[in-house]
This record gives sequence, C-alpha cells and structure tokens, in this order.
Amino acid sequence: MSRQINKNTAGSLLLETLLSLNLYVVILISISIVFLSMLHMYLQNLYQMELRSQMRFAIECMVQDIKYADSVTVYQEDGHDALAITTHAVSGGNATPEFIKYRQDDLAFFPRIIKKGQPLTGDNDFCYTYVRFFCRPLSQDQDNRVYILELKGTHQFSSQYFYLETAVVRLGSRPLN
Repeated sequence: MSRQINKNTAGSLLLETLLSLNLYVVILISISIVFLSMLHMYLQNLYQMELRSQMRFAIECMVQDIKYADSVTVYQEDGHDALAITTHAVSGGNATPEFIKYRQDDLAFFPRIIKKGQPLTGDNDFCYTYVRFFCRPLSQDQDNRVYILELKGTHQFSSQYFYLETAVVRLGSRPLN
C-alpha cells in the first residue's frame, strides 16, 4: 500500500511543477510588460524635460540679447526667421558694437537654433530635438521696441509639440559711463 501512495505522489509532483512553471512564466511576462511600459514613460518624460530646458535656454538668450540691443533686424534666411542684433552690452561699453546673429540651421540632422555660429539647441546626448523660432515686431513702426518671440519644439520620440511664446521690450541704446 505504501508503494501505491509513492507512485501517485511522484506523478502529481511532476504535474504540479509543470503547472507552477507555466504560472511563473505568465507572472514574469506581466511584470516585464509593466516594467517596460514604465521605462518607456520615464524616457519619454526625460526627453520632454530636455527639450523644454533647451527651449527655455534658447529663449532666455534671445530675450537678453534683444532687451539690451541697440538695434534688432528681423529678416528671412533660407525660408526661416533670422535675427541680427547690434549691441554694446556684450562688448563692455567699447566703442565698437557687438554683432549677434540668430538663425535656423537645417544642415544638421535635426533643425536647431544657431547663435554666432554655435548651436543653442540640439547639441548633446538627447539631441533628437526639432526647435524652430519665429520673431516678429509688434508693429511695423520705425521706433518699434516690442518683439514677439515664439519657439516650437518637438522630440523625435515624442508626439507632443511644445510652444514657448514671449514678448520682449528692447530698452534701446543708453549712454554708458
């Protein structure tokens, strides 16, 4: 009789092992799916934060340069807006003014904003960003001092667009002591 109990136990142990192994695989797959979806959301948020920080940096540079500019010229270059800024603020009050040019660069793999030949956006590890800027004077008057800046950006792995828009008042030339 004891031999008969051992035979049934040996068969049921194999069956229990196979069933528990299948259940274990299903649990591991579901945990992996949850982990991968959380990783994807984390990376998407990281890319969006990088894009927003690049856009904030670019617009802060443009605002500071326009604010202290002696003259600002908005024109079209290769179908995109470009800014030509003349200022004495950067040169430390020297008699010769500093010339700053902002333009759109489409020569790289992704469009980026260029200031004086150096990229402001899209030049780091997460450089898969598309950033465009638009600038227009508030009025066509000769003494216009207010400019509207707009940045539009998206990341290659993100389907969201981010807009950043601000108005800048040019303080104009002042006598420096």
